[in-house]
Amino acid sequence: MTGSTAKTGTAPRRTAEERKEAIISAARTLFAKNGFHGTGMAEIAKVSGVLVGQIYRDFSGKEDIIAAIVCRDFDQIMNDQELADPTLSSDRDRFKSWVHNFVSSPIDPDALAILADILSEAGRNPRILQIVQTTNDRFLHNIAEAARLVLPGEGKQEARFAVADGILTASGALLHRDLLRLPRDPAIIARIICWVEAEITRWELAE
Repeated sequence: MTGSTAKTGTAPRRTAEERKEAIISAARTLFAKNGFHGTGMAEIAKVSGVLVGQIYRDFSGKEDIIAAIVCRDFDQIMNDQELADPTLSSDRDRFKSWVHNFVSSPIDPDALAILADILSEAGRNPRILQIVQTTNDRFLHNIAEAARLVLPGEGKQEARFAVADGILTASGALLHRDLLRLPRDPAIIARIICWVEAEITRWELAE
């Protein structure tokens, strides 16, 4: 065939990142629908279009896929665009806006279903527990780092971690309400913001 390329009928080869993304996306959908234990690698292979053997070359098991899902969700949640918003007038306003978005942003149903399954599995699976603990530590350190906007200086490190721990604890309480299918009450969120501001003021005045 002159001047043309023969068609092989095969799909273009995916890059390693595209292949992993397909695996993670398929696993996320299946975990949300069927749960961690109700999903097999064969199902993930079928939905993702990636052979089982290749999945095991990319991920040692379902726990590693869960870790990848959690890490991706963490990076999305900790997007710090609000902290860099130049339209807000002060560092306190920027931090307050970030905290408000952090504690008030709704969690999509699939993510909530996966999270409930992960927390349940963490009670009996050390690998999943380690993933949850590591993610919690990352949240704590990232929120404490964001708190530099309002509590700068190395002498305020304890204060930043205290504020971050409070925010994370309050967020966990809101997540508990989400798991119980209770609405996120704006009045509760407003009280959390007031508490954060009061804590910042208290630490600012502390010797």
